[in-house]
Amino acid sequence: MRGHGAADTVPDVVVADLATEVRSADVGAALREATDALAAVRAALRAAGVEDRAVRTGSTSTWTEQTGPDGADLRVVARLGLVVTLRDVPAAGDVVGAALAAGGAAVRLGGLRLVVSDPAPAQARAREAAWQDAHAKAEHLAALAGRVLGDVLRVHEDEPGGGAVPRFARAGAQALAVPVEPGEQTVQAAVTVRWAWADDPA
Repeated sequence: MRGHGAADTVPDVVVADLATEVRSADVGAALREATDALAAVRAALRAAGVEDRAVRTGSTSTWTEQTGPDGADLRVVARLGLVVTLRDVPAAGDVVGAALAAGGAAVRLGGLRLVVSDPAPAQARAREAAWQDAHAKAEHLAALAGRVLGDVLRVHEDEPGGGAVPRFARAGAQALAVPVEPGEQTVQAAVTVRWAWADDPA
């Protein structure tokens, strides 16, 4: 019998996916401009009190794209990614806004992810709810069959699924604050339990 359960919890960490993206005639110029913009973003993060250990390099790449009316011209695109972990949720919007403004037209915001730093308590509540769901359904079906549940033979817990892939959008150069509302996140659990039939009383 498969059972499902869920428990709500409040996220306490914001993970920001930032990047600088520059187009130029050659790769060296594109990388230099993207690096300068990224340095401005890092400086703004430090000024806001974000520790260096909370910042790591994200997806980084260069590629060429066709331009011009007939697509005969080529230009290089350089993209440097940055992943920032912010543990002050109320201040996260202002911090991200300051970083976006500092990077200018080259900066991109890939997305903000709200994370629960310690999901174990919510996972335990969700797991208990999933067990109770499976047990209640199994008892009901057993009663319909005129039988009684016996010992548990097997328990299997499913793994949670993955997250969404962020899409990058151009940010404005003016000072801004990105809205961040933590709300609640639902932690889900699913278990599959196999019971034996109890001995027939007759």
